[in-house]
Amino acid sequence: MSDERSYEETRTLENLERTIDEKFRDSYDEPIWESNPINILIYGFAIVFAAYHLWYSLTFAIPRSRHGIIHLGLVLSMWGLVQMLGADRSTLRGRIATVGYGLYSVISVIPLYVIQSNYDTIVVAAGVYDDIYVYLGIVVIALVFIALLHISRLITGIALLGLIYSYYGPMMPGILSHRGLTPRRIITMNTVEMQGLFGTLLQISATWVVIFLLLAGLMEKYGGMATFIKGMTRLAARRKYIEIGQVAVAASMFMGSINGSTAANTATTGAFTIPLMKENGYRAKVAAAIEAVASCGGQILPPIMGAGAFLMAELIEPNYSEIVLGAVAPALLFFLTVAVSISLTTRHNVSRNIETTADSRGFAQRIFDIVRHYEYLGMFAVLLWWLIGIGADPMVAGFYSIVVLMALRFVRLVADVVRGNRDTKPAMKLYLRTTLEGLRRGAEATLNITILLASLGIVIRALIVTGFAQQLSSYLVLLSGGEVIIMLFLAMLAAIAFGMGMSTTAAYMIVAVLVAPSLVDIGVNEFAAHMFVFYFAIVSNITPPIALSVIIGQGIADSDFWETAVEALRLGFPMFLIPFAFFYNNALLHPSMMTVVAFLLVFGGFVAISIGLTGRAGGKIPMLVRPVFVTLGLGAIFVPSIIGQSLITAIILISLVYYIRPNKISRFWATTG
Repeated sequence: MSDERSYEETRTLENLERTIDEKFRDSYDEPIWESNPINILIYGFAIVFAAYHLWYSLTFAIPRSRHGIIHLGLVLSMWGLVQMLGADRSTLRGRIATVGYGLYSVISVIPLYVIQSNYDTIVVAAGVYDDIYVYLGIVVIALVFIALLHISRLITGIALLGLIYSYYGPMMPGILSHRGLTPRRIITMNTVEMQGLFGTLLQISATWVVIFLLLAGLMEKYGGMATFIKGMTRLAARRKYIEIGQVAVAASMFMGSINGSTAANTATTGAFTIPLMKENGYRAKVAAAIEAVASCGGQILPPIMGAGAFLMAELIEPNYSEIVLGAVAPALLFFLTVAVSISLTTRHNVSRNIETTADSRGFAQRIFDIVRHYEYLGMFAVLLWWLIGIGADPMVAGFYSIVVLMALRFVRLVADVVRGNRDTKPAMKLYLRTTLEGLRRGAEATLNITILLASLGIVIRALIVTGFAQQLSSYLVLLSGGEVIIMLFLAMLAAIAFGMGMSTTAAYMIVAVLVAPSLVDIGVNEFAAHMFVFYFAIVSNITPPIALSVIIGQGIADSDFWETAVEALRLGFPMFLIPFAFFYNNALLHPSMMTVVAFLLVFGGFVAISIGLTGRAGGKIPMLVRPVFVTLGLGAIFVPSIIGQSLITAIILISLVYYIRPNKISRFWATTG
């Protein structure tokens, strides 16, 4: 395709912002009390749900495991109500389903209420449990599986395999074999022992995850998502065009960091960004690939990392703030490299860009247009202060962030009323309605994640109690022969295989138990080992043959799966190399003065690889030169010497100057020769 761009239409920046507002604007014309009674009930339940979790985040008044039980009861009951609302009551089947979900919503509270009410008695029993608690455990497991079947058949099958494997272990071959567990033991180890279903994963969902989902829900309904995307769009604006692909990456990394699922992020933000990219000249496969890769990248973006940071902080020694700080450099490497790859890919083959009128505002004024949204900046400042500055529990940080966001949003309302921009009564109604919608959005977002994590607790408990996790770790070490590089590749393949088709949180928990210990056993730093498998568990979402994010993206874009997958692998190549990069460049994970040096050298390597893969550097580069750039890039990343890396990076820079500004180089040599 020609390098010349053909601008087939002109769209102003204001027109694009109007499109963004239309996508994210909600209509609240109908008062809540005039809606469906079930809908009203869900609003009321959302208030109770949010109030309870905010109270707990401030007081920590009861043991965490007991709080997890209450949380699960609220989640299952609210899940039943949401299913009731979605049932088609115009048909007989829908009316029967409505009654069934209503009964589910009521019944789900009973066993969990009894267990939490007798929490002290159960804990003191220490393995000698009355039959009633065993029966209640069976009911709870059944209730979770009913909900799980509606959410993910894959995870349902995996959780069932966990139960089956626990019982039929003696019949299994090789390292799968174990002594077997009795049905009673299987039930108790997953419930009243406060492990498995009631274990660490449920407790993380009930504390750290839920508070940030409530925060995300408020941000979304207050307009934070639209504001963020418009701000990024304005900063990305140039005199002639905007690269919509970069805006899509920004939107997806922001939302992906919060929601904990690359597939969900691809589906939600992709429904907006993919059509927008296609409308502006991006080929379907490129648009879908950009969204799939960006959605994966959101999972590695601090401070939330799709809940991965919370899970990691629970499993290994570094505290939460150390994990977040250590994850910054690799995340920046990923997004900067992807931005470079998108720019190199699209500038020569996007047939139509958004052409903008000249923006007369200076850079400072553009920044001011973002700063004036002080409620979001204030919220982020408080969040980072409590998380990193103070090192507080993430749930406490989330609580104060929610309080500050709601307070500053109210200040904006008052300021608008005082300036005469709004009338008091409508403004107050809108504030209360958006707050309520935000709390409901956050509560509903918690449902599926909680049910998935709780069910995975069954799998993790089975793998640990039966000894399979320990045996697999030893087997991988034996298979590698103690060679670190072989072990890294085995861990990579295992993490991708175990992560296929799963959400980030689910995939990471599986590989953290099954794969990461094998790396630690051969001397890899524990934090590096967990980050290594965490990255590759995410990569599974763009790795064929499953590549769930690619499937969703190409479905929206109406592109070919394999073409889209190849494009996604090309754009997302940094995620395959970054785990090896921070293994060979320790400074990337452990902030110090050397981190900046390592970052610049490794980034130079990634840029070179991007050029080699795209075949572009200002203009098209010869086919024979492309492998040279890839080789130089790999050298800049993996040569075990700062001097060697520096020399290779210098060669890359010289080569870039040559290909980007060939005429000037030629004139220079002509005058000096």
